[in-house]
Amino acid sequence: MEIFYVSILFVSIAFAIVAIYLSFVLKRVANMVKTLGTSLEELERELEYMTPHLNQTLNESSKLVDDIREKVNATDSVFDSAENVGKSVISLNEVYDETSKQLSEQKLEQKMKPFVAGMTWSEVAIQLFSKWQSGTKEKNELIVQQTDIVPVNTGKEGSR
Repeated sequence: MEIFYVSILFVSIAFAIVAIYLSFVLKRVANMVKTLGTSLEELERELEYMTPHLNQTLNESSKLVDDIREKVNATDSVFDSAENVGKSVISLNEVYDETSKQLSEQKLEQKMKPFVAGMTWSEVAIQLFSKWQSGTKEKNELIVQQTDIVPVNTGKEGSR
């Protein structure tokens, strides 16, 4: 019977050890849950602070995307115009090729003379204009402070 009491003693000691071990484990779990609760409260406060700023940023980004979309849509007409210019140049080139095949070399030279002359005279005009501008700048620097205005007699006034 003594063995029976000794065995009950060992079982009770083992039970006490298991109970003490479980209490330590539960204490650690409780501390961990408490720390987790504190961390979640801090996270909640930070999210409450960040949420309005994030909403504002998203609204501004949305406005920016809409503005960019409008500006990109506005440039569509520019690219359409460039496409039309390209088509016109291609058509003009085709017409020129077809016409140049039909014209002889002399006829082509005769028809091109006015264009060549116009380009030559326009180049002369541009050169004269640039020289006139540079001359005007030099004259403007040499203008005297006081000038006398003398009326020009055209001869019409005396005949009246």
